[in-house]
Amino acid sequence: MRSEIIIDASAEEVWVVLVAFSLYPEWNLFLRTIIGNASEGEQLRIKAKVYGLPEFSFRATISTCASPVKLGWNAIFLKGVFEAYHYFEIQELGPSKCRFIHTEEFRGILCKPVLFILESTFRNGYRMMNEALKERVGGNSIE
Repeated sequence: MRSEIIIDASAEEVWVVLVAFSLYPEWNLFLRTIIGNASEGEQLRIKAKVYGLPEFSFRATISTCASPVKLGWNAIFLKGVFEAYHYFEIQELGPSKCRFIHTEEFRGILCKPVLFILESTFRNGYRMMNEALKERVGGNSIE
């Protein structure tokens, strides 16, 4: 699954907000909390909320952290059954404009049935996060 949004800010400005995990509860309605730091190999504890479902928690390991262009993590819910690679890319389009790409790839034998049921719900969550990120960056809310 993939979604994207154009943000009127530099890649660096978007990156600062994206990796400020401790501030997610202030603006991110999809990834409610992330405990951990943005560095390769870091273990994260994540709480997510998608419309119509209870909040759920999971652990993930940062597999890619390339400032200010890509952040990604792997989450293994049950090895070979349901696994996810979630990542964000920031493409500079100009001095004060970038494309934020939000993608998740799923693997495992339960991947198709789970996505059949929840794909639109997840897509809405990604879209909500993208829009909230755009608003947060535009408001220069990071201190």
